[in-house]
Amino acid sequence: MKKKFEIMIDSSDLVDIGFKPFQAKQIIRECKDYLVTIEGIDFYDNRQVKIVPARIVEKLFSIQIF
Repeated sequence: MKKKFEIMIDSSDLVDIGFKPFQAKQIIRECKDYLVTIEGIDFYDNRQVKIVPARIVEKLFSIQIF
């Protein structure tokens, strides 16, 4: 059985792409809010979680990450 893992992204990855640090944190925050409210994943309703799946960033902001 083949396992599939998602690529996770944090604000430092977004800064490396070219976003400013505040913009990167805002993007992560909005992605976390989307995951909690729309997809119902309560894990992301935590201040200490600083990573989100790259597919969510690509979906919400139409940014090609990898």
